[in-house]
Amino acid sequence: MKKFTVLLSVLILGVLLSVSAYSENTSASDTFSVDLQEGNTFPVFTLETLNGKKIPSSRVFDKNKKTIIVTAAEWCPDCHEELPVLEKFYRKNKNKYNFAVIFIERRSSEEKVKEYLSKEKFTFPVYFDYNSVFVEGTQVKFVPTNIFIDKNGKITSVVAETISDENEFINRLK
Repeated sequence: MKKFTVLLSVLILGVLLSVSAYSENTSASDTFSVDLQEGNTFPVFTLETLNGKKIPSSRVFDKNKKTIIVTAAEWCPDCHEELPVLEKFYRKNKNKYNFAVIFIERRSSEEKVKEYLSKEKFTFPVYFDYNSVFVEGTQVKFVPTNIFIDKNGKITSVVAETISDENEFINRLK
């Protein structure tokens, strides 16, 4: 009977460790890493609102929709050109796709981003890259960088330049 109890205890411990390891790999994290190559799976990661609230991307992004993630900065002239185009596209398609605009922290502050957004009256979902977690996890070097992800979480395209025409968003999401 003791052998059975020991064997059962070892088996239960193994199952618990496996479940724990699985949940760590599938939950949102404050740190993550992804190679931004077409076909790679984009991991679940933590988004932070401009009020500092942390939200797992799995709660923000509907799995039945394609996703657009844009990194931007309030001091970036190319972003000033692209974001109004994205806003127009967002207003027409907000129920069709997932959107996230992540403002990077480099050379900026939460207050400056809020001022810029208020002035421009953008309505798309905005997040802030506190502590450069997103930039470090993706190795994004330029703003704007546009990341397009299919319904299965696979990266379909990465555009590290200004998108100045709504049709380019449409074409990248096909």
